[in-house]
Amino acid sequence: GAEALPLHADAAVLAGTLAAGETAEVALPPGRAAYLVAASGRVRVNGVAAGPRDGVAIAGETRLAITADEAAEVVLVDVADDER
Repeated sequence: GAEALPLHADAAVLAGTLAAGETAEVALPPGRAAYLVAASGRVRVNGVAAGPRDGVAIAGETRLAITADEAAEVVLVDVADDER
């Protein structure tokens, strides 16, 4: 059977789908950063546009609003922000 890839870091990988016009809100606690990839579709992250396979590096934010401009699949990696 298929096994999950082990992740040996202070991180979490989240994935989801959004319908066109749908917004997902994600809390990002202090000391955390994130990297979001739109696997498909077009999204805006706190107003910043990302197309298919575009990546968005996120630091210094406590809330993320991810809005789908069209149906989209996204992957969000939440990591410790070593810069802070």
